[in-house]
Amino acid sequence: MSAGRNRLKIEIFGQSYTVLGQAAPEQVERIARYVDGKMRELHEQNERLDFATLAVLTALNIAETHDSLLQEYEDLLNLLATDQEQKIN
Repeated sequence: MSAGRNRLKIEIFGQSYTVLGQAAPEQVERIARYVDGKMRELHEQNERLDFATLAVLTALNIAETHDSLLQEYEDLLNLLATDQEQKIN
């Protein structure tokens, strides 16, 4: 294993995975818990979904949340830039 890379075992929806990456173990574990929770929430809504469908729908839901947050972030940056321009002028 190269310097700066972490190997970590995580569990998501009853499946074990070994993750190799540079992120801090605490961050990887937090993300794994988040994904696991989202999969379980979706599974509670429709217990008949197979694992692959559940995983894809969970990914789409998380991507939608991510996209919304990115848009909010960009809006805030634009607001700050506008505010800074007004203060300069």
